Amino acid sequence: MKHKRSIALLLVVATLIALPSRLSAQTYEFRDGNGVYLVEYVPIDELDDDTMPVIKTNYAGFKEVRLGLGYNPATPHGYSSTLEWKDYPLTLPANTELNRTRWFTTNFDAGYWLKRWLYIGGVATWTTGSERVSNCINHKRVDAYNYDNITIMPIIRFAWVNRGAVQLYSGIGLGATYEFYDRSLTTKSHYLHASYDVTFIGITVGRQWFGYFDIGAGYRGVISAGIGYRFNNK
Repeated sequence: MKHKRSIALLLVVATLIALPSRLSAQTYEFRDGNGVYLVEYVPIDELDDDTMPVIKTNYAGFKEVRLGLGYNPATPHGYSSTLEWKDYPLTLPANTELNRTRWFTTNFDAGYWLKRWLYIGGVATWTTGSERVSNCINHKRVDAYNYDNITIMPIIRFAWVNRGAVQLYSGIGLGATYEFYDRSLTTKSHYLHASYDVTFIGITVGRQWFGYFDIGAGYRGVISAGIGYRFNNK
């Protein structure tokens, strides 16, 4: 009996010696109405001034919609900041002049987070420009030249940071643009072109409702920003 007790005591001591002196961090996953979160739990004896529990957000399975505005989008004739009607050969009415073109771009996105880091969706973009023709003497409006550009593109985004309410990502899209414009009351044109968009870096802040800000190049704009909403039907 004494030998059995001695062997059992030795086994207990050996087990305690074999255990790490410090408990390792563990990761847990939980879900609520705003998303799925991966929480890395650090035992209290490992915490110091530079170590805090980390929350990593996982939106896999969530759908997402966005609505925003774009600045300086690409068009089939160049970026809107450099595109003016005076670049086109046209005949103005006598004693008239062109004013600076006014541009407006809006974007609507919808898609699905297939994985924590992979988003697949599409974007619809509308860019419109208008340039007033006015009388050189009294500056009253005589005519207006209008330009419209409707773009549909599949788009893919790659999230490379998911921390709490902040997400950083990049993306790319390829699609088609339908362009139509009139350069006078009698001259109207419409064409179909290929389109593209690249997001060099984008950021969202928020979980269910969020704001976004993208920097890139293409038909959504060099800069695009707006609001969005994520939801999960499960």
